[in-house]
Order: sequence, then structure tokens, then C-alpha cells
Amino acid sequence: MKAPPVDLATDLVRQTLASEWDIEVDELVYLPLGFGDHHWRASQAGRHRFVTVCDARLDGRSTGRQQTVDRLERTFRAVRQVRERAGLPFIVPAVPTIRSGRLVVPLGETFALSLYDWLDAEPAHDASGGIAADVVARLHRASRERPVEALAEDFVIPHRPALETALADLARPWQSGPYAEPARAQLVSHQTELRLALERYDAAAASATSRRDDWCLTHGEPSGPNLLQDRRSGAALLVDWESARIAPPERDLVDLRTSPAALDHYHDVAGGPPPRLELIELYRAWYALAETAVYVHQFRAPHTRDANLAESWQNFLHFLPG
Repeated sequence: MKAPPVDLATDLVRQTLASEWDIEVDELVYLPLGFGDHHWRASQAGRHRFVTVCDARLDGRSTGRQQTVDRLERTFRAVRQVRERAGLPFIVPAVPTIRSGRLVVPLGETFALSLYDWLDAEPAHDASGGIAADVVARLHRASRERPVEALAEDFVIPHRPALETALADLARPWQSGPYAEPARAQLVSHQTELRLALERYDAAAASATSRRDDWCLTHGEPSGPNLLQDRRSGAALLVDWESARIAPPERDLVDLRTSPAALDHYHDVAGGPPPRLELIELYRAWYALAETAVYVHQFRAPHTRDANLAESWQNFLHFLPG
């Protein structure tokens, strides 16, 4: 089962909630949800809030914790702006602090904290993809009509330098922890397919940057555990906006590629040209390569065996090209 990071004291989370949001926590319960970020339920006088803590060491795009905080702040502010300007109630934004109005607060040496309203929600039942198609179509159309300033897509694969270094260092044993040598063995077996996947990705990404007239604010992964439904009203809710970017709309359509009806509904609501299947496939490749790179980065860094790394290993085997 997923566990909180050993180098983050729970008392620090409590202190930050008190100093930044005036929340004196009665109970703080760790929630083993998702992968990467860490989450707690913070309760005060019977009222719950949802706490998210990201680990800047897994960012893969920033040079340090402060740059991660700055990037998240800019992203979350753009998300709040499009929700307010376009009246999109399905967007679940970060709650600003009482002290400064910031949406992201540094935590310790390597972490960053954001706070959200508690939702009485459950995973959306969206086998056809219709709910996701409708939500992202409204998001894309609104952000074109009311543009916001957000980070733009650069097609960079996070932690790619670590992956390239690993591919160049397959001849000698890796001794950073229990998953190091098994990871090296997998890369040895799949290095040809992985290098070919990187070459094909680079060519497709270079082509994708030639047209930007239809770029819009995208979520990045608007399905699975990020797409919820309110238990009472059934209304759709979209959470986890840390990867929001100005990008081709196809970035949000990867999980709809096998549902022509959902793609047709998206096009009817969003307008613009029909989705380009080659860009949907480009983002499928990006996701697999980004997942592979972050896990290689983890396994080559000093580590011990725990539940988080066990989950990382299974994901690594799933996404490794070939």
C-alpha cells in the first residue's frame, strides 16, 4: 500500500495548514491514492479539506524545488482563471492561502503543498468516454474564447537525460537499490525498441510544433481517477491539474481514440478541425516514454524496497516500450 514519504514530517503539513490557511487540524489522515503526489484528509471542526503534496524530485522539468513551485503556481492560477472567466463548474481548483493568496506553498526542502475543497464524489462511470469528451470539449472551447497565460507544450520527456544516461550505462551493474539491477536487465532486453521509440517520438514531435493555431488549455489526463462525479448531483468534476498546458487539443483525447462516438461528440462541442489521430498517437508515445523515464530515474537513485517502489516497478513493466 502506498505510504507517505519518510522525509516529510506530518507535523510540517499541520504547521503549514495553520500558518497559511488558518486551519488548525483536528485530524490528519493519509490517503494512499494515485501515484507520485501524496494526499491527506485534513479535518477541522467536522469540515474536511483535501491536501496534496508533490515531490519536486520527481518533476523532471525543473532545476529545483522553487522552480517546481513557480511552475505549479502559474499553472494553477491559469486553471482558476479559466474556471472563473468561462463559468466551468467541473474544474476543481486549488484554494488560495489566507496570508498571500498563493496556490502552492513550499514545504520542507523538496516538497510543495496545495489545498482543495473536499468533494463528496466517486469515479465517473464513463465507459463510452462521453463524459470526458464533453468536459474537455468545453474546456478547450472556453480557453480559446477566453485565453489564459499558462505553460506551453514543449514536448519534452521529463527525466529524459536520466533515461539516456541509463541507456549508455548498461554494461556494468547498477547498485543503487533492490530494483536497480532488475531495471537494468529490462532495459538491456528492450533497448532496441526503446531507442526506436525515442527516435520516432522526436520526429513526430518536431512535426507537431509546426501548427499552433488550435492550441488551447489542456488538462493532460482527463480520465481515470481524475474524472469524478458528484454523488448527489451526478455532475462531472475534473481534478489534478498540475499537468495543465497550452497544447494541441489531442493531448486530452488519448483515451478516446477507440471511441468514435466520443470523438464525434468532442468535435461537435469544441468546434475546430476534427481530431488528428497522428497527434493522439504522439501523446500515447509521450506518456509511455515519460513513465519509463521517471521509473528509471527512481531505480538508478539510491532507494530501498517499499510499497511505493513496488508500484513503480509494476508501472515500469507496463509502460516500457517493447
